[in-house]
Amino acid sequence: MRLFGATDLAELVGRSVLDFIHPDSLPVVRERLRRLREGGTAPLIEERFVTLNGDVRDVEVTAIPITYENGPAAQVIIRDITERKQGEEKLRASEQVARGQVEALTYSLDVLATAPAPDKFLGQMLSTIGRLLKAQSVILWLLDEANDSLVLRAAAQGTNFAAADPAHPFIRNPLLWKKDKVLQETVFTGAPVICEDVEDDPRVSSAIREYFKSKGTKKYLTIPTLVGGRVKGFIGIRHEARPRYRPEEIELAQALAHQAMLAIQLNEFAEQSRQAAILEERNRMARDIHDTLAQGFTGVIVQLEAVEDAIACCRRKEANEHLRRASELARQSLNEARRSVHALRPQALQRGNFWEALKGIVKNTTAGTTLHTRFELRGKLRELPLVWEENLLHIGQEALTNALKYARPRNFETRLICNTKELRLELRDDGGGFKINGRHDGFGLAGMRERVEQMGGQLKVTSSRGKGTKVIVTLPYNHESVL
Repeated sequence: MRLFGATDLAELVGRSVLDFIHPDSLPVVRERLRRLREGGTAPLIEERFVTLNGDVRDVEVTAIPITYENGPAAQVIIRDITERKQGEEKLRASEQVARGQVEALTYSLDVLATAPAPDKFLGQMLSTIGRLLKAQSVILWLLDEANDSLVLRAAAQGTNFAAADPAHPFIRNPLLWKKDKVLQETVFTGAPVICEDVEDDPRVSSAIREYFKSKGTKKYLTIPTLVGGRVKGFIGIRHEARPRYRPEEIELAQALAHQAMLAIQLNEFAEQSRQAAILEERNRMARDIHDTLAQGFTGVIVQLEAVEDAIACCRRKEANEHLRRASELARQSLNEARRSVHALRPQALQRGNFWEALKGIVKNTTAGTTLHTRFELRGKLRELPLVWEENLLHIGQEALTNALKYARPRNFETRLICNTKELRLELRDDGGGFKINGRHDGFGLAGMRERVEQMGGQLKVTSSRGKGTKVIVTLPYNHESVL
């Protein structure tokens, strides 16, 4: 009775089962009833019921024809699957949010690598935040430490770039931010701050409250922008009306804010000096970001594709595990990107040598997928220079990333050969291959080549359509390399 929303059997007696069928399911149910009347079978299907109080429930129904009191009848078993369907829908929504995060971060990475001016990149970042969070406006404010005031750096209205509004209280008085407790909390804690109700939140200063009310702003979110753990400003995100901010939305805004500050730092480096050393450092940072974010998000995409497959097969536990791996890979990639800004050693190498680190990355990236991985170590691996370990690790990651993104292989093999004269790293896949001379992928193969040349070694890449790809790095030992 509970399934039909009844509290007494009398509420159901005399009613047709069709009274409880959702309009979307009626055509299928009528056809099943026709088959049963003709003595046929009605296999298991999923339907939607409408209860007496109007609630819609998902159900699983099986029916077989029987004889009851010398007449035709049907035995029907109905199982409530509403919670299961809701769980699947939530899982699907989480997967869509995660995919949107990956696409946004990957897009911002492309803009960072190609944008001719940082202002364009900043505008793209703010408009991306505005689009994903459906914001009214997004503004990047920087702290002028000399004057303890605010400076508007960039703004976006909806998904478009915007000029500064001269009526904004912080434009009229750059020192006014110190009277707003929401912003003080953001600056002094270095954490995002949410204002769910502009009109009633006592932390909001009167000037900001009146300005926001004139613009129709109901709630807003502030994201601090950090450099070396210090707050350098914040991004203000305004909304007319929206549901509560989800944790993953705040995390995405933080990630994009970090990239925005990275772009500002790069610009400051360029403004301070146009010398070759500065340009070389900028290239290093861009290459390292490619080696962390781009490669890491390839692994995230692989895991998200596995989520889709698991959802399609109703394997919720497996889908949750893939989603957990995708989230962990994304966090690791962002952490490595932050470390690269400060030229710190990759975290994976702090726990062991590059061979163990590379095996761990390959396994984590491909876990639960159909890609079969194989590892082989020949000889004894001696202690290597730190730059060798970092470069070999990134080369291995790049080969795996290229295979996953373009080749769709079934097997990926990693072999390390060590002898008294040289070290050789071989990376093979049996995917679709590519035309080497016809491919231009930015920091991909070019980045590999630069790293190998830096170590005084040789790089050989062989590939052809339909025959897979093989990458071989040969590094001869010499006096300097083993010191």
